[in-house]
Amino acid sequence: MGHEQQRLRLLRSLRAGIPALATVLLLAGACSTATDDTPATSAAPTPTIADGEGLADDTPTTGETGQADVPTTQRLPDASPRRGGTLRVLLAADPTPITGWTPWDHVCAWSCRNVLDHVLETLTVVAPDGSVEPWLAESVSADPSLQRWTVTLRPGITFTDGEPLDALTVKTGIDDYLRSGRASSSHLREARITSVIVVDELTLVIEVGEPNAGLPAALAGPVGRVFSTVAAESEPETFARAPVGTGPFVFRRWSVGEPAVLEANPDYWRTAADGSTLPWADDIVFTEIPDERQRLEALLDGRGDILMSRSAELSTAVAAATDGGGRPLTAVQRYDDNAGAVLFNLLRAPLDDIRVRRALLAAADQSRLVAALGPDVDSLPATQWWSPASIWYSEEVAAAWPSHDAERAHALLREYTEDPERSDGRDPGEPVRVRVLCTDDLALGRMTAELKRQWESTGLVNVDVETLARTGLVSRVMGSVVQSPSFAGDFGATCWRVGGESDPAVLASAAVGPVRTTPLNASNVTGEHLSALVSLIKSTDAGDDRRDAVAQFMAELANEAPYVFLAYSSSVVAAPADVAGLGRVSLPDGRVVEGQRLGVGRYDEVWLRRE
Repeated sequence: MGHEQQRLRLLRSLRAGIPALATVLLLAGACSTATDDTPATSAAPTPTIADGEGLADDTPTTGETGQADVPTTQRLPDASPRRGGTLRVLLAADPTPITGWTPWDHVCAWSCRNVLDHVLETLTVVAPDGSVEPWLAESVSADPSLQRWTVTLRPGITFTDGEPLDALTVKTGIDDYLRSGRASSSHLREARITSVIVVDELTLVIEVGEPNAGLPAALAGPVGRVFSTVAAESEPETFARAPVGTGPFVFRRWSVGEPAVLEANPDYWRTAADGSTLPWADDIVFTEIPDERQRLEALLDGRGDILMSRSAELSTAVAAATDGGGRPLTAVQRYDDNAGAVLFNLLRAPLDDIRVRRALLAAADQSRLVAALGPDVDSLPATQWWSPASIWYSEEVAAAWPSHDAERAHALLREYTEDPERSDGRDPGEPVRVRVLCTDDLALGRMTAELKRQWESTGLVNVDVETLARTGLVSRVMGSVVQSPSFAGDFGATCWRVGGESDPAVLASAAVGPVRTTPLNASNVTGEHLSALVSLIKSTDAGDDRRDAVAQFMAELANEAPYVFLAYSSSVVAAPADVAGLGRVSLPDGRVVEGQRLGVGRYDEVWLRRE
């Protein structure tokens, strides 16, 4: 079956699963000139996220390759866990150095979140499969418009300074801190929050400027991170070093560049699935070791109990490693909802012509490109933004992703190069020229060399590869406001990452928003059909209908051929055999979730078998 026939069949199957209302919204958006920012309305059923709802099966799933997304996890034995002891967690270095812990001021990436999530908790959490669960909130529900959300807090929870968790505290945190924060204000904009209204002691209403079915997921991030505003206001300098939250641990000591030492919160509100109090460890010491191999060596020689990493190479090394007793490590590995890609600039000739983009995509042999990144690395080729373990992953989209087809590539390139009106202004018959930007990373260097070979083997493409530092590459790709159009970028093709852990509405909006106002639309791909699907994702309840809308968006985006997918990024948390409970989280209603996202673990249910 040809590529176009596959696409049409896929779209028909996806559209057949979307109810009449969604189809009306889609057609209305496709026939209008509305932009991505135009509010849409929906009469979809009122969504509610409450205890016991929304969690998908947490059994590891497999994609076309047959590889499990979570190859190994360790479950607690039936015997009661041992209390006490100090957990030593070895962290990677965050992209932005940690200079404080105030959630509104500082960018908190993966290593930071390993620490902060144990102190400052969120209203909701996102499970490893991408589903959203209530945490400090007992329930989160919306009216039919998806613009007025009611959040009900759990009763009886206090901060570690003794202050009660109530609706006014949440409102004050958003209004007085997050709105003015350098790190959090953008998250508020993405959530489209316009006002927070206190209804009673445990109830608040969050109003958003347009329908936003992704708000519950936003409440699992900086927008929903709850802290004692009394402590933040009375002692701001102390709070920056040791913030006050509701979590299972509290800060004992920390200074810039030094390990963060946390001690157990004796009055923690949450219990394990068997009803026992948490946490089980007395203390946690978090230490950054930037070098991946040195971090693994420190774990193996007994200088740490747990490591985290977002390196595919280390994930592979962990799987083959053994502890001091010759026993395999416990590894909770995951292919994340984030993929490497070679991204095209649709405003730059000849990549502004879809024939050229589809030809380059067909000429690319994904398996060889992925192998070039790391011959000994267990990588999973990507077909979409989400990995097979995610609720947003679509088997239909995966099956429709075009495979290597040299004949198709040559035919499309020949059609373009012989076109007297070709967009690059070259004479008919001349090969196209593509400049590829990439960083000076060795693995990416191998990949771009292989890509150059594949594209030039068509006989109709000349490739120039330019390497530069990461910051320089980002600047070139994102562009600036002084360009015409703004943020058009200064590149033809580039190494990049697509997707991410945010809600599909946030990711889709950023990926296809108006070029002049959407710097994150690095490929500069737009279209009324894509904008209509974004509006549909925003205004459709999080269920089968919404998953169908996300899959349809992914299929339509792939049809525009804005990039060549490489492999999913990988993350892992690992420990020797004398550490139990890794990757296990008991939800407030007693259900148990296994796994991790982005190398961010929860360690309040981890315990040491050794004395």
